[in-house]
Amino acid sequence: MSDYYEFKDHRIEITGEKEDYVNDDCTKKKENYRIKISQDGKFAVTFDTANLRIKILQNTDYRRFIFDKEKKVNYSNKNEDEGSIEIDKAIAYFKIKDDLTVDYLYDINYKPRPFVDNDVSPSDNDRKTTRNKNSDSKENKENDKFRWSFDILNMYKNDNRYFILIAISCININEDMMKGTDENIKDNDKSKFKYSPQPSVYEDKDASIDVSLESKSDETPERDDESKKGIAIYRIELNKSIVDEGMNGIYVLNDVTRRCYYNNISGICKFIEDSSEDNKNKSHDIKLRRFIILNFRGIHNFEFSNNYDTFKLGEKFEYPQIIKRKLNNWYTDTNNGCMKILLSCISDKYFLVTRYKKGFQILEVYNLAEMGLETTAKRSVKEDELYNFVNRNIFTINRSQLCFTRGTNIVNLYHMENGLQIALKIFNEIERILFLEFIDSDEKLLIIGKEPGSEKDQEEDKKELKFLIWDLYKTDKVESIKIDNFSIDNIKNFDARLTKTSGNILQIDHCGNVSSVLKKVELKLKGEKIKEKEKKYLAPIDNFPDLEPIINVNNIEPWVKEKFERKTFTLYHCKKGTKKEILQVIVGRSTIQIWHQIKDSKNKDNLPNKGEPFLEYIWTSRTPLYQAGEKTKLRVERLERGLNDDVHDKLTDFYLKVYWYERKNKEKLEEDNEIDKIEEDLKKINEKDIDENEKENQRREVINKVNNDNNSKVKILENIIERKHIIGKFRAVKHACKALEHLNKRCKKQGLVDSYTRSRNYEELITYIKLIVWKFVKHEPQNFKLLDVRHDIMKSLILSDCDDLIKYVLFGNEEAIGNKIVHNELRHIPSNKPWPSKKFLRDDDLDFDKRLIKDNNVAKPENNMELAIYHCKGREAKDTAIVAYLLEYYSRNATDCAGWMCTVSKAIPLLFKYNYDDYTEKLFFKECFVGQTQESVEIIPTEHLTSHDHTKFRAFGIDKLRSNKCKNQEFEFVKPVALRVVPLPCFTINEIIDEKEEYNFYNIIFNIILFLFIPRWYKICRNDENKLSPFSRMVLYGNDVIYDNPAIEAVINFRWQKSRNFYYFLFLRFFVFATCFALVSWSYLDHSIIINQTFLFILIIIFYYLAIYLFATEVSQFLYHGYKRYLNDIFNFLDIISITFAVTIMSIMLKDFQVSDGFASAKEIDTGLNVWISFSVFLVWIELIFYFRLIPYVGIYIYYVNIIIKTIFPFILFMSVVILAFAHTMFVLLRNPVNIKTNDSTYSGVATNSLTNETLDVKLKADFDPKSSDNPFTSFSRAIMATYFWTSDEWVQKDEFDFWAVDLYTCIGSIFLVIILQNMLIAFMSGVYQEVTDKSRQILLKYQANHIANYEALYPLHLWKPEPEPKYIYYLGRPQNYEDWCNIRKDDNKSAICKDFEKKSTFAKFIFKEKDFDRFSIWDYHNYDDDNIKMSIENFKSVNNDFSNNIEYLIRRFKDKNSIGGINDVNKLWDNEFEKFQLKLEKLKTDLKG
Repeated sequence: MSDYYEFKDHRIEITGEKEDYVNDDCTKKKENYRIKISQDGKFAVTFDTANLRIKILQNTDYRRFIFDKEKKVNYSNKNEDEGSIEIDKAIAYFKIKDDLTVDYLYDINYKPRPFVDNDVSPSDNDRKTTRNKNSDSKENKENDKFRWSFDILNMYKNDNRYFILIAISCININEDMMKGTDENIKDNDKSKFKYSPQPSVYEDKDASIDVSLESKSDETPERDDESKKGIAIYRIELNKSIVDEGMNGIYVLNDVTRRCYYNNISGICKFIEDSSEDNKNKSHDIKLRRFIILNFRGIHNFEFSNNYDTFKLGEKFEYPQIIKRKLNNWYTDTNNGCMKILLSCISDKYFLVTRYKKGFQILEVYNLAEMGLETTAKRSVKEDELYNFVNRNIFTINRSQLCFTRGTNIVNLYHMENGLQIALKIFNEIERILFLEFIDSDEKLLIIGKEPGSEKDQEEDKKELKFLIWDLYKTDKVESIKIDNFSIDNIKNFDARLTKTSGNILQIDHCGNVSSVLKKVELKLKGEKIKEKEKKYLAPIDNFPDLEPIINVNNIEPWVKEKFERKTFTLYHCKKGTKKEILQVIVGRSTIQIWHQIKDSKNKDNLPNKGEPFLEYIWTSRTPLYQAGEKTKLRVERLERGLNDDVHDKLTDFYLKVYWYERKNKEKLEEDNEIDKIEEDLKKINEKDIDENEKENQRREVINKVNNDNNSKVKILENIIERKHIIGKFRAVKHACKALEHLNKRCKKQGLVDSYTRSRNYEELITYIKLIVWKFVKHEPQNFKLLDVRHDIMKSLILSDCDDLIKYVLFGNEEAIGNKIVHNELRHIPSNKPWPSKKFLRDDDLDFDKRLIKDNNVAKPENNMELAIYHCKGREAKDTAIVAYLLEYYSRNATDCAGWMCTVSKAIPLLFKYNYDDYTEKLFFKECFVGQTQESVEIIPTEHLTSHDHTKFRAFGIDKLRSNKCKNQEFEFVKPVALRVVPLPCFTINEIIDEKEEYNFYNIIFNIILFLFIPRWYKICRNDENKLSPFSRMVLYGNDVIYDNPAIEAVINFRWQKSRNFYYFLFLRFFVFATCFALVSWSYLDHSIIINQTFLFILIIIFYYLAIYLFATEVSQFLYHGYKRYLNDIFNFLDIISITFAVTIMSIMLKDFQVSDGFASAKEIDTGLNVWISFSVFLVWIELIFYFRLIPYVGIYIYYVNIIIKTIFPFILFMSVVILAFAHTMFVLLRNPVNIKTNDSTYSGVATNSLTNETLDVKLKADFDPKSSDNPFTSFSRAIMATYFWTSDEWVQKDEFDFWAVDLYTCIGSIFLVIILQNMLIAFMSGVYQEVTDKSRQILLKYQANHIANYEALYPLHLWKPEPEPKYIYYLGRPQNYEDWCNIRKDDNKSAICKDFEKKSTFAKFIFKEKDFDRFSIWDYHNYDDDNIKMSIENFKSVNNDFSNNIEYLIRRFKDKNSIGGINDVNKLWDNEFEKFQLKLEKLKTDLKG
């Protein structure tokens, strides 16, 4: 079978004439419509798989993601308010043949006649009936054998032309979706899947087709069943006209071309595109990453040209092992093969894999654009769910979250960055979920499910569908509706009839009509809201009498020192006898506060809060402190209040709108005149006698004009507060947390401590705000977590220094943080990524501008952990408890999931940089660093499993799917294997921007030349160290404690495999350099022609080239590290000295070099030059030896010497001073020993003449001259040497001089210098050596880590595309290795990180507990208290029943009447007391509800 077919009728050109289109076509088969939507949601394609009709539609209900900044200016999608439900704006409509060539075009408004079973003439009826009887069975078999898949690519622009790609795949189920059983088929498949350079693409550019009616008959021969499968990609060329704001243009069809056809494989086709965070200004600037086909054998990737003109079959990626096992064992005999399970694993560009482990379901999400693992999540499952094959995986993924369900009525929400669970929700309104999608810019979740049936035997397809809209981040409420005109004929076709992407959901019915699901939902909800709105009535606040303020308004903003007028409005006033209850809203300079007071003139003792007002709500404008003033105060634009509508028993509906001014520049400008002018304009509008709506429109024009004017010095901000914002709790708590931050900034700047009254008012206000937040945290933990994910509440608590509130959020009322028991439900999860388009920090959160001047390496914090470290830096350790709380919380939970350390991973370098040494020491001894045990052995490369290497750690990183370009690896299981993961996500990923490079032949040759001849330069400068990976920055800032850790050792082991080659080649270059120097110097000293002069000349050239290479390498290191860090390493100092000396000596020797004979004609060598040559050779040998430090087993001894020298250097320096002192003393004494007597040394003996055998008596007398060089103390330098040799038992002064002072100094020197200091040095060196030996592994790791950090900053040179750094690093190690480290960890008495600092903290401790005014508050938490009361009542009832049973048992046991009577009395007494107690509980319950 050929790789491609060639057809002449594959392209249709549009001339604009009516004859181009077919307007009458018979529908021969029952329609079977399917629909797909482009990734950006702007276009959709429908496909009638029965009649092969394809229609492309423009989504007239397109909804793009609206960012927070746009919401602040009240931006909304026009399509949400306008437009119809139907999506009927077609831009292309054509039909294809069975061979996937284009048949003909339809007019875009053409509607084919529906299929009618009896749509034949009477004369043909008999023949048709007879023919159908014989062909039905054959046709059904063919239909069961083939399935269809299709997809649509976002519109892209090329040379001012617009294109859309459509992919169609006709799938042969038996060949491509099932495990082959016939050997012939297997052999044929092998031949098909040979990836060769042979072209598999057919491009059609010149041929065209006549689209007249006569050309409708097939001119190509019919293909057999084997050739029916295939893949085709059609390119739709469009012309753009009439640009409008809503749809960015109207498109007219220009051309339809089949660009690619491939018939060797088939499967589920998918365009995988790159999606940017903000593509609102890049409507056509998309990038196709991959076109893939998924079938039983794997994921087939197609390579394509830049303009998507050609597609070529490329590499094939393997599925994860768990999917391969499922496909091989479970899904081989079904009609759809593995198609159903593969479709359930795909959503947009993500592929979901699930596996079960010890009662948990592991969710692995792969990014098909990168073909790598994106995240891993875990959910608890019940045992019956494991064997329930009716349920299936349903999931959707937005910009930052994963929503998953097993098909039940339970939804799990996870964070994509770290796989941690955000929320779990049970929807009792439905029994089974069929569909999930994030809508409303990811703020809400749409769920479509089956309504619980009234009868157990009710058919699945007859159950009604219910729509649930879960408001995730504003109210947590679930709106439930039913849509009358939403019909799907069969639940099995549910996924085919619905399509979704990026908050756009479209539906196609059995007639081919496309509609917007969200538009249907909105119209249904809008109708219900209109009915509710008609019941409401709002009137101006002037219609209601106002009361005196219940609180001193001058105290509500204690940081404002000057007098300021504040406005007070009464929202609620109830008087019952002498008891009064009042709710008032107070508008201050930068805050809006609602206070609540209950007072009674007669009964003052039992009043809530002792009759004093308490805070219910606070909102702040968050105006930067440097802009605070009279001109930027809050101004009330509108305030209305409604009647009591029974929605809330105290708080009536109200509408408060305020506005304020803010400078556009940070510096204070003279904007007063401009503000006065704007206020004057607004005042004139308010005084006009016109309709209120018209006034609002004119005010809106003024505000928009100011905000849109670039020359304006100010901007106008607005805010609306209504009752629903308060009773919904979400916004109220968010505002309370932002208020804590707002108040803390002003407290620090305004210096409230100088005034006791203002300081007391401030603390009271802070206490009330903390209670508001605490109640929400306590009663609604999951909602607080959702609020934190959306608005980063933890950041506000950190900036507000709320240590106690942060502690409660993380640990509850846990007294000892070291305990294992914490909240039943976690209230905070870490994250490095804020909400899309939202900045993590505001301009006034931290004063970075001044700090940047002092420290060029300061980078803005990007997560809460970094923020806490930076916010608390410079404080005493006792006042940095926030850092300790977060570290303890994250590291404790990381024993279950490494994702908990995602922020700690990035923040570890800052812990060292800002001297949090106590915290880091405890952190690296936490249990999480032992590593989570992984049972998935399939990710372990074969060489690690089969290796007999007993290295302590073997680390590797696997995040990518395997492809056929890599070596096929068979996996074995070897016991015992301890596969673990380093709990530091993205720890080795840097932020250095790599230039995109194509690895073709010429680039590879160029890289080889650069690698061989050009010194490697640094890609970043010294001030860009923040771009390095957290691991490298930790190495630069850290201390030795980090290397005594198995996880860090695994990271070093993994990274060293990549960086060591660079240093090995550097060592090889120096070895050649040293060899050249040795040979040239040998030839120079020998004065011979032992080395050929030509070869000698080549050696000299190589020497100087390598000298320049090595010297340039050292200079680049010097410039990058700086002189302090560079010279601090002794190895760098030796590098530059050895090179400099060798080059200098070589240059001197070259003066005698002749090209004709080399050094043969050289004169006699000067002794001094000979000495310098020997010294240079010595330095080169020392440097060469030091290069062996790159080899672990040899280098460890070099590090021994280095560390020992560094350690004993102070002692050696002290000993040198002592030697210098004795030398100076002896020099002064014996420099000119005129009157000092010397010893006459006479030696006698017998000598025999060997010739004459004559014996002679011989006497010898030493000729010692104390004034000559015989006396070493005549010179100070020689005196130092002589004194040093005292340690070697050489006492020249004692042997030659006879003087008591000499004997005295000699005695003192022998005692102090020899006996004491020398033995101290020996003992000291022994201790140091033992200590170094014990930490030899850590020493080696430290130096390897420094080499790794240096290598990371270098410009990368690769001969092929490098693998990216993995998110997680795995490592193997024998169990004993971990036991050793755990034993050290236990012996060191490591406890909770914050244990020792809480007691010393100067921050005031706050004990959270219920207050007496809580049950009178407008905040409704009674539902939670009701559950506790019911539980208590049931417990007492059970106690009563047990007591009654015991009484009956005693009556049966004892027959004595008196005893029985006594027992009956006790029983009656107990019954009476229990009834009284139960009545009190019921009354208490009623009071709480009231």
